This record gives sequence, C-alpha cells and structure tokens, in this order.
Amino acid sequence: MSTANTASPLRRSLLAAAIIIAVSAALAWLAPVYISTDLSHRLLGAMLGAVVVVYADAIPKALVARARLRCTAAQDQAARRFAGWTLVLGGLGYSTAWLLAPFAMAGLIGGAVLAFALILAVLRCVRTGAGNAPS
Repeated sequence: MSTANTASPLRRSLLAAAIIIAVSAALAWLAPVYISTDLSHRLLGAMLGAVVVVYADAIPKALVARARLRCTAAQDQAARRFAGWTLVLGGLGYSTAWLLAPFAMAGLIGGAVLAFALILAVLRCVRTGAGNAPS
C-alpha cells in the first residue's frame, strides 16, 4: 500500500477527531453561561450519534471479505448492506433519543437502540459467514 493511500484515511480520521474535540470543547465552554448543561449534553449525544452514522457508512466498505470463504459474493454484499443500513439507523436512533427523549432516559434509550442495531448487524454477518460454501 502506498503512502498516498494510507495518508488520506489518516487525514480524514484526524480531521474527524479534531472536529469532535472542537465541538465538545465548544459545548463545554458554552454550557454554563450561554446554553443549559442539559442542552449541552443533548447536543453532545446527538453528535456522537452522527459519528456512528458516518462510521456505519464507511465500515462495511472497508471490511475484508472473510465471509466469501463460505458464501457467495452477492450474499456477502447483502450482509454488508444490511449491517451498514442497520448501524446507520441505530446511529440516527441514538441521536434522536438524545434530542427528544426525557433527559434522564436519553442515554438508556439511545444505547438500547444502538445496541439492538449492532446485535442485528452482527447476527446477520455471522449467519452469512456460517453459510455453506458456494458450489
């Protein structure tokens, strides 16, 4: 793998980390004076859900095709799409819970939605990988 190919994902990751840190710092700085602490926590939770959505779109594309040892390329692609969409919806559910659910329950509801999506994605990938080898 050339240096140009590894530098671009590294730059994107560093940029994403810088954005997360900057937004978190801005929310912490604004929280006591300009916005309420509850709103600051809600916005941070929504931002973390957005991070899950971004990574849920990218991860299935980057995974090594191990499942192809036991299934067809079409089955592998279907499992990747299912996992990607499920995790995107889980991330959106996490963000929505932080924005709309009662504050005391937002973390629990968001975490439950995201955990359910993750379990569905893992089970689908395991089931696909455990299939019979293609003829």
